[in-house]
Amino acid sequence: MSQTIAERPNSTRREDSDLAAVIRELKDRVDILETMYAYCRHADNLDGSAMADLFVGDSVSQFIPGDDWVLQGREALRKFLCDALAVTVSGSHHIANPELTFETPDRVVLNCYMYSWQRFTGFPVTADCHRWGRYENRFVRTPQGWRMDRLRLVSAGEYGGARIGEQLGRPFPSTFE
Repeated sequence: MSQTIAERPNSTRREDSDLAAVIRELKDRVDILETMYAYCRHADNLDGSAMADLFVGDSVSQFIPGDDWVLQGREALRKFLCDALAVTVSGSHHIANPELTFETPDRVVLNCYMYSWQRFTGFPVTADCHRWGRYENRFVRTPQGWRMDRLRLVSAGEYGGARIGEQLGRPFPSTFE
């Protein structure tokens, strides 16, 4: 069973190999979060292609609940993001409270809260969307660095949209098939 650093027993003396493992895990945590920050920055820059580049080729993504909304592969994701951002004028995306669970040294689940605001080309007829929710992501180590192979957006609620309460009853940490 994997544990977060906060859940591990405290030790005042570590062997050199343990210290190296802790340093590597801390660096991995920073690298994973910086990848997620880049994802948000690219979303704010309305750059769906750069967002998609942060995923592996055979990734699985789901931004809307339901089997009809599962995107298989990076290129399907790229098309979805570019189409969605084509009708977006501006946006602001934020993540908070990241919790990382190392399934293996090379596969990590990230659960974090998110807030996003988007203004659309149809404003004011098309209302702005403010969304609060959670990302459930899995990252894998690749030669290019940490990349997402799974992403789910779970909406707790929206202003300017109808999604609500999707986080209720979900497992923690997130599980992926």
